[in-house]
Amino acid sequence: MRITCEIINDLLPLYHDNVCSEDSCKLIEEHLLTCGKCRDELKQIDIEIKAVKNTEEVKVMNNIAKKWKQDRWSSFFTGTLLFSIIASVGCLVAYNIIGSYVTAEGFLVEPFALIPLAYLFGLSALSSGIILGIIALKRRMVNTK
Repeated sequence: MRITCEIINDLLPLYHDNVCSEDSCKLIEEHLLTCGKCRDELKQIDIEIKAVKNTEEVKVMNNIAKKWKQDRWSSFFTGTLLFSIIASVGCLVAYNIIGSYVTAEGFLVEPFALIPLAYLFGLSALSSGIILGIIALKRRMVNTK
């Protein structure tokens, strides 16, 4: 019994995905040996599937790149916030540990520079926190749309 190209074309996607029975595979392979049109059709199916996979991969990569760009700013300001808090607390602790004393000549000696540094780092932490809040609100507004 001769199998027509229409029947083979119906079975080609199954053959391409290796989900047809062994008998169907043998039948399709025998037909492909003699029919150039069906061989071309199988090659076309392969090209189309690869194109779809490439398109999906590009979409996935674009989504990842977009997420990384968004997270880059959040990561920067989170790092700035944490560093500023640690540095501010460190300045205040160092000021209290070092302490102040009066020399024999009657001068007061204290690490006064640590106080403005603590305030500066505190201001940096506050501004980073505000910026992180704005970024979070902006993302939330975009996600709800």
